[in-house]
Amino acid sequence: MRYCYSLLLVLSLSITVSAEAYRGFLLTKDDYHLTGYFNLIEYSPTGNYITFTNDFGDVYAISPQLVKGFGFSEGDQTVRFISRYHEGQWFFLREVVPGRVLSLFSMPNGNDRYVDDTMLRLFTNPPAPFWFEYGKGNLMPINRVGYKKTLRTFFTETNPGLAKRIGKKGYRYRDLHNIVAEYNVTTAGRKRRRL
Repeated sequence: MRYCYSLLLVLSLSITVSAEAYRGFLLTKDDYHLTGYFNLIEYSPTGNYITFTNDFGDVYAISPQLVKGFGFSEGDQTVRFISRYHEGQWFFLREVVPGRVLSLFSMPNGNDRYVDDTMLRLFTNPPAPFWFEYGKGNLMPINRVGYKKTLRTFFTETNPGLAKRIGKKGYRYRDLHNIVAEYNVTTAGRKRRRL
């Protein structure tokens, strides 16, 4: 009887785990699309990694340095992640606002069901929650503390009007997606200076 209960428990757990998987694709470094299921994004001391199950049922733990990115559908929205290297660590960053001039990315956090960020709490210097990507893959972390100075310095040369509005109503930290969208519209024809 115990054997039946334990077997039933194992089967129910496996059904629950497979129900939480998200169907999507993995983009390799040589531009191949591999299809399968994404189970979880987890953090490690060297950054973060994903648990991926391919169409044949093989389970892999994939770190960001091995792939360009991945994507999947959650409900009616598409979720895309890119892999980036910054200051000795590789991360998967979630695309929040894509843009030709400036893009906004965020670190995966525990608010999403597919992220386990328990290891992130052990970091002495946790990575920034938001990131700008500009130029040819240049990354700039945007922390809540000191964001006004960081953004004003960043925008001063190419969009001084926007730089002056940073910190005012509608241009605060919680409005980063609107700030990036406005910057992309107003500076679409101009080039960003290289830092």
